Amino acid sequence: MKSRILFAAALGLAGMLVLTGCFFGRTVETKYYALDYIPTPKPERLKKGPYPFAVRLREPTMAEAYRRSQIVYRQSAYQMQFYAYHLWVTDPDRMIGDLLLKHLRASRLFENASRSIEATRPDFQLTTDVQAIEEYDGPNNWYAHLTIEYQLLDDSTGTVVWKQQYDLRKAVAAQEPVFVVRELTALLESTNDQLVVELEKVLQDQLARRPRAR
Repeated sequence: MKSRILFAAALGLAGMLVLTGCFFGRTVETKYYALDYIPTPKPERLKKGPYPFAVRLREPTMAEAYRRSQIVYRQSAYQMQFYAYHLWVTDPDRMIGDLLLKHLRASRLFENASRSIEATRPDFQLTTDVQAIEEYDGPNNWYAHLTIEYQLLDDSTGTVVWKQQYDLRKAVAAQEPVFVVRELTALLESTNDQLVVELEKVLQDQLARRPRAR
């Protein structure tokens, strides 16, 4: 009899705990983030018009640790962690590739910039390798950290015409993932602005090397 009473009391306590969880527990909200900005080319770049070259953008590659929907954060160089409820709205490498194409088209650097294989072969191919896109939690500040390497290849020979790695870090205004994503977006825009500047130098050189028609 005593054991039955104890069992009933245990069931009652368990029921109370369940009800307490139902009434007072909080459901964690999943939040989704996107990299996005509107390119603003410099007027002097637009005034020059496009160079007589076509480029095809290869699909970006990404370090395996970042090929996931969770936003990556770390507190040291040796340990990576992943948010459970702060997620990318789509694959970050896809967003980076979309923004690069939009940026190049807005800058009017090439006569044609595309990600698809077209009937006419391009003059160049542009590769993008995302080596880091993350939140870094320092002892006093959080940082947005972005590392990307670009290569411009001669399509006919496969020769690397130009190559550059950008490794950037910037402190965020507040210790929240949304501020990290904002700064990652700003770093990406800054990187693509610099990319246009560097590629223009390469295209000027390539144009000067072309044989002049008699």
